[in-house]
Amino acid sequence: MTVTAFVFDERESEQVEDWRAALEGLADDQLLWLALRDVTERDVAALQEALGLGDKLAQRLLEPPSSASVADAGERLHVTLYAAGGEGGEPVLVPVECVIGPNWVVTAQGEKLDVLEDFRERAAGGGQVGALDAPSFVATIAEWVVAGYYRAFEGVESELEDLDARVMSGVPRDVTGHLARLVELRRSIGTLRRALSPHREVVVALSHPELDALSTKDSAARFAALESRVTQALNEARETKESAFGSFNLLDARIGQRTNDIMKVLTLVTVILLPSTVLAGIMGMNFEVGFFDLAWIFWTVIAAMCGIAVVVLAVARGRHWI
Repeated sequence: MTVTAFVFDERESEQVEDWRAALEGLADDQLLWLALRDVTERDVAALQEALGLGDKLAQRLLEPPSSASVADAGERLHVTLYAAGGEGGEPVLVPVECVIGPNWVVTAQGEKLDVLEDFRERAAGGGQVGALDAPSFVATIAEWVVAGYYRAFEGVESELEDLDARVMSGVPRDVTGHLARLVELRRSIGTLRRALSPHREVVVALSHPELDALSTKDSAARFAALESRVTQALNEARETKESAFGSFNLLDARIGQRTNDIMKVLTLVTVILLPSTVLAGIMGMNFEVGFFDLAWIFWTVIAAMCGIAVVVLAVARGRHWI
């Protein structure tokens, strides 16, 4: 287990090595944050003993729920958040377990997340983090998690714009590859939206301080404000999905345009060759006609065929068909 422990007060933040000693000497106006990575059963047992966690809350650290949720255990709250990670391809959804006590917060995750690393750097810088109570601190973490979804949707939008630019500049040679990538992006949008949606129920539950023993008016206000952010992020998901459909329609239109261009060329070739075919058929009829014996007739027919082709091309050019 990798543990990073911070003690916050209203003036400064301090990273500590011995979190147990920091927990024992924690003052009422201080906040202890334990940021954990790769939690094991032994680690959970140590936390359970030191923090007085119940078996169910301890088990959630090892086996996170399948979606964002909140569990109330009286003087302890367990909040599960799902953060969006990964660069390109299918998004990686990482559960972030938050256990809230009177003046301490434990967060546990299985892998590194850029958005939480950014939050940790900002929190370690001090500021007014120590003025937050434990539920408000988790509300701040949740804000950064939601910001990660905005970042993920912006990444999808950026890739869709790149695809659109390539399609508008010319029909891509690998049409099947473009369609497959659009399907992957559409699936990614749906995955992000389904992971984000349960967070709205979590923030609604924690925006009512009368429903649990730890929430305060300040934390409730923060979660209430976060609800609008979650709603905006879900709207962003819907707009990104519509952008994906728009990209598909653009690619479909470009393919249709290429098909029309091909049919235009084939039609023009048919118009050019059809009169020549008729002339060749007539001249090739097996009848005894005197002018068939004249050699210049052959060259006249060839000239007529070429003349028809030139006239058809000139007319097509003049009407901007080609």
